[in-house]
Amino acid sequence: MVNCEADVEKDYFAMGVSQPSISTRDHRRHAQGPSKRVRFSLLFLLCMGMLSGLLTACGGDAHLQQDAQQQQKSFEQALSHAQSVGVPNTLLQPIEKQQQDLQSSSAPWNFFDASIVDDYYRNLSQRYGALSIQTEGLIDSSTDRYRQQAVSDLDHLQSSLANKQKENFPLDTLTKFYQQNMSQEQKAQYPKDYLAISANAKEALATLNQMPTTLQKLQTLKDIIDLMKESKQDSSTLQKQYDGNYSEISKALKSQELTQVEKNIDKQTEQAAGSFQKLIPQLVKNKVDQYDTQVQQLKTYGVDNTQYQKVSGDLHTKGDSVKNLQDYLAFAKVYNSDLQGMQKDLTMGKASYEIKQFHQEVANWGGAHVYHNPYDGKDYWPDMGYMTKGIGEDLDRELSSASKLADYQQVLTDVENEAFHLQMYETDFNDKTPYTQSHATDIQLLQHYKLMGTQVIVVSFAEQALRLYENGVVVRSFQITAGRPELPAVPGLWSVMWRKTKTVFKSPYPKGSPYYYADTPINYAIMYHEGGYFLHDSWWRNDYGPGTQYFHRDSSGNTSANYGTHGCVNMPTDQAAWLYDHTSYNTSILMY
Repeated sequence: MVNCEADVEKDYFAMGVSQPSISTRDHRRHAQGPSKRVRFSLLFLLCMGMLSGLLTACGGDAHLQQDAQQQQKSFEQALSHAQSVGVPNTLLQPIEKQQQDLQSSSAPWNFFDASIVDDYYRNLSQRYGALSIQTEGLIDSSTDRYRQQAVSDLDHLQSSLANKQKENFPLDTLTKFYQQNMSQEQKAQYPKDYLAISANAKEALATLNQMPTTLQKLQTLKDIIDLMKESKQDSSTLQKQYDGNYSEISKALKSQELTQVEKNIDKQTEQAAGSFQKLIPQLVKNKVDQYDTQVQQLKTYGVDNTQYQKVSGDLHTKGDSVKNLQDYLAFAKVYNSDLQGMQKDLTMGKASYEIKQFHQEVANWGGAHVYHNPYDGKDYWPDMGYMTKGIGEDLDRELSSASKLADYQQVLTDVENEAFHLQMYETDFNDKTPYTQSHATDIQLLQHYKLMGTQVIVVSFAEQALRLYENGVVVRSFQITAGRPELPAVPGLWSVMWRKTKTVFKSPYPKGSPYYYADTPINYAIMYHEGGYFLHDSWWRNDYGPGTQYFHRDSSGNTSANYGTHGCVNMPTDQAAWLYDHTSYNTSILMY
């Protein structure tokens, strides 16, 4: 065995150096150990510092990441809110596409430059913020859009109800339904609320338009009952069925309900076969005569009726061959189809004819009641609101854009209502009752539209006056200034479309136009017709009442007050404030 310690000691002696003691060697060994650990610790801390720097460069500013996450959360809440309030998916799809693009992106990795990562999250935050603003704006614009659509649809329903009322249709249920939806419109807040109201109004209008067809079928049943009574036959069972059908028609709110009633009527007619046999010739004659009458009406309206005369000939031939109930039912089916096929041309022709009659009446009456203006020496037709530049232009445009039967039915309803307004205007023109009191023409209009139990603003163009009615009683009245001859106010029944305070009107006409005006602050404004037609204060005017719609010299000295309006209804600021404070979106507006 080798003795290492002995060898070492020999070496020391050979070099003349004393051998260190064991304790000294141990001390050196222990002294060298800690220095290595210190070096290792310093190296470890250095590496951790470098790694931390790298991680910081890679991860970026945590505050920017948190802000991006918060902006994303805020946008998702706004989008969820938009969906819940009924903003249509078609409008939200572009926003959702941008959302998908952002969600599919990721932060870049860079071990040496944190600014690249920070820029990503800063941009992400900005884009989510922009999407939130865009979504909120879409909610507001959709709400405005569908609110105006709901108001327009309710206006169409109301005018159609008024028009059908004179034909003694059973309209109580539909009228109450209209009133309920008017009430809902006042409480509505979101697009889904207004869309539901529009859907209700359109469905009710479709029901109203189908009602003549259903009542016509019911009339066949009544004809049978009348003929049975004349021949001393028992018609009590059929009469009960007739009454039940009439009741169902009066309660119908959907066109499908009327379709079901029509099926019931057809079935009941078939069941009346025994007593019906003797009545067939008379019933056939009634139907053929009715068709011939409408063919003749087409000619009166200026519509080519050649094809319908041929159909009439075929109906006469088929009618002559009807011998039993089965024949009659087949004949009635052909008759109903032929009659329905004529309805579009018949309604279009009648609408066109009545619009021509309307224009002719406006021209005849206006020409017979010319107003000579002493200020400019010119002559004017007083019924300018009904001329082509007024409601006449709207009727012509509505007719030219119509394409479906329902469109022509609406045109017909509108022209018949405007003709009634014109008749009331002509009567009121010669009425000497003070403007502060109720006028007979006001009441006739309120009754025509079933508005006696509501709040209504009535504007008389003949008197240049405004009266506020509540439950058929005048609450307050004052003089106004309406549209100038070239830009008249619009006669008709209107709903409040918008209410504004402290707004600014901007001219739709370019500088240099005779109708241009500088930006004008307005304190109180109530919009009554699309296109920017308002009832509002006119602080720049002093004078109101008859004649102020024409060129004149306003006592204010303001030259812009020397003319009538651009189609609005002007009044002093204090009166506009009172009217604004005492009316609401539920107030109707009658102008004539």
